[in-house]
Amino acid sequence: MNTKALGKYFSRFRAEVYKNQLKLTDLSARHPIMLTDAEMLETDEVCPNKFATETLRFWRLKGLLPFFEGGKHARISIAQFMWLKYLEELRKVSPSAAILQGAHDYYIKKAYNDRLGYNSLIDLEKQLKAKKVLNTEEQATLSALKGILDDELLMHSLNRDINYFSLGITEHVINGTNVQYAYFYESQPQELGKPALENPVFIVIKNGQVESLENVKDQKADFDYTQRTCVLIPASKLVHETFYDCNISQNAFNIQIMEKSERELFKLIKEKRVQEIILNPLPERGEKSLSFMMLENHDKLSIENIKKVKYQLGTKQYIDGRAILKGGKNFTFNSDPNSETNG
Repeated sequence: MNTKALGKYFSRFRAEVYKNQLKLTDLSARHPIMLTDAEMLETDEVCPNKFATETLRFWRLKGLLPFFEGGKHARISIAQFMWLKYLEELRKVSPSAAILQGAHDYYIKKAYNDRLGYNSLIDLEKQLKAKKVLNTEEQATLSALKGILDDELLMHSLNRDINYFSLGITEHVINGTNVQYAYFYESQPQELGKPALENPVFIVIKNGQVESLENVKDQKADFDYTQRTCVLIPASKLVHETFYDCNISQNAFNIQIMEKSERELFKLIKEKRVQEIILNPLPERGEKSLSFMMLENHDKLSIENIKKVKYQLGTKQYIDGRAILKGGKNFTFNSDPNSETNG
């Protein structure tokens, strides 16, 4: 369990990704269509590229979406939205309901039974309290943890959201870890004359190493997943598809979770008032400032640069930034929810 990544998550991202922002009615359509980039740029929908209503209904009936409240007005978080994207990717390579159920049982149900959310936060709190001196980020983490552990409703929500799937997403975003959600089949011998049963086994692979072998029959230390026929779905794809788009409407779900100054920035972009955006990266990345031109030929919005900026801001891969507006004025913004002075 990587509590270091979890600590950085709570100090840097707080609970934004776990806020219940998306309504079921915004997520689904009877006959969903895939919008082009040009259509995405003009839309005012919360979630333009939707899931099929019947698909979500089937997943709910199968218990694959335990975080959904009853009724059509259920709300889900960005973390839960990524789980939907994962199920969608899994269904493309294997339409079997048994595979989807196996993924749910390992990544979500097992985590709930293990009390992963509660134990992760308790372990992190113990580690921080054991330190003699805490840096600014660690102090913010400890303060956030105390508020979370004392909040019964928030803990109930996080116990559902902190699971083996979401921790993989967190580690990828925070530490840049190459996380792969994988499954393969293990043969289980039956009685003489009966064919062997083929059972799916789910694992998490981080930077080429299997995270846990407890659900693998052959638990040798030298277990090599590359010697198995595996289906791999990268966390990077799920995060990319969540934030990397050119929907700049204030209604967009991946803009709604941003801070006030960040949301105002996208309003200025939509009004074609922003010429260039300069982002100051996180210190640990050791990178130079990043620059993105927002306008091409004076009045045409740069779709690719909008996507890049949305990804950087959505995943909080920067400290602060400024937008150079038409006329030369600057608009400053950052990811700090306590900052009141912007513009």
